[in-house]
Parts: sequence; C-alpha cells; structure tokens
Amino acid sequence: MIDVDEIQLIDPQDGEVFILPVGVSFEEAERFGKAIQQTKPDVRAIVVIGNIQHLDESTMNRAGWYRK
Repeated sequence: MIDVDEIQLIDPQDGEVFILPVGVSFEEAERFGKAIQQTKPDVRAIVVIGNIQHLDESTMNRAGWYRK
C-alpha cells in the first residue's frame, strides 16, 4: 500500500535527471520513465538508479548534455 504522506509532486522539466534509490528494479525505473514520457512527451529526462556517477557520457550526450 502507498503511504500518502510519502507522495510528492513531480513536474519534470527538459534535461532533468531523476535519481532513484538503489534497490529500485529496472522495470520500476522503466515504468517511471514511461510515465514521464506519457505525461510530458516533449520533456527529455534521464532516470538513474543509484549513484549518478554511473551515468556515462553517451547517455549524457543523448540527453543533449555535452562536455566542454
């Protein structure tokens, strides 16, 4: 059952990174990403499970982030 006190409003903006806690399954993260796409189809966001340091350069490039 969902604890309603733990629910937070999420308003995804283009280029945002959502960091989910370690232990979230890939399927749950994928559902979260699809929910973002369905509710805001023009928003490009990245969903990461665990440490954001594991986000590789090719993923960042696909999101429009380029290292200078």
